[in-house]
Amino acid sequence: MEISGHIGKFFDAHEQVKTAAAEQKKNPPKGKSLKAQALDNIFQEMELERQATELRELLIYGVDPALGAVWSRFQDEFERLQAEQEQERLAQEAKERVVAWQRRKMLNQLQDRALLIAGVAIVFIYLHLMFLAIRQMRIAKWGF
Repeated sequence: MEISGHIGKFFDAHEQVKTAAAEQKKNPPKGKSLKAQALDNIFQEMELERQATELRELLIYGVDPALGAVWSRFQDEFERLQAEQEQERLAQEAKERVVAWQRRKMLNQLQDRALLIAGVAIVFIYLHLMFLAIRQMRIAKWGF
């Protein structure tokens, strides 16, 4: 349990460093040149790889044999959790696409209704003005 606590902290820190590196790639600092950023990124990646290798070797060679194949079991569990997380992410994206589609559909229906109402109003006004013009011509021609 003590080992798993320390390893868990390592992986949490590992994920934080990865997240910070990804964020730095998205929004690079303004004061650094591209070469300096590239060098920093490479050193960060190399350090993460070195630490992960050390941890893997510790779990393979340094753990009590009574615990069994800790690294392979860890890898299996990690892959399972990654697959679950990916499925959840895909499901969330699908839900967001459905919500966006429903929103677009509703807006299109509102646009269609507005155009229909505007068309009917234009035809109504046109007919009303046409009847008014006919009445004016009738009054001018026949006097009633």
